[in-house]
Amino acid sequence: MTSTTRMPSDTADTGWGPRARVRVRAAAVGLAAAALLGGGLALGPAAAAAPPDRDRVAALSEAAPQGTAPACVERSVNGRSATATNNCGRVMRVKIVVKHGPDSRCTSLKHRAWARHSWPFGSYDKTVTC
Repeated sequence: MTSTTRMPSDTADTGWGPRARVRVRAAAVGLAAAALLGGGLALGPAAAAAPPDRDRVAALSEAAPQGTAPACVERSVNGRSATATNNCGRVMRVKIVVKHGPDSRCTSLKHRAWARHSWPFGSYDKTVTC
């Protein structure tokens, strides 16, 4: 005598066809996703109230522009190219900002050093410290 083992779900006839089972599964997945997203939104304000990580804030502030460069950083613009020369007497970190175009990297300039940035489109906007 040969016997086979069947799971209860295999023997139970729900009367639902394959399409109905797919819809039920899709609805279950949708509800699970909504629960996860809803839970994430509920945690959002609590996470925002947590104190910032000092290392991360320091790393972001080093790369982010801090404001317009001082007058001792000389600017020279010629078409789609700009040059920044450091006449400040100390090391300056500067970035050339292009309106509607690619900005330069943040560059450290020693006293009397210069950096040139050229871009394919856009126009010179400003030079900032970073």
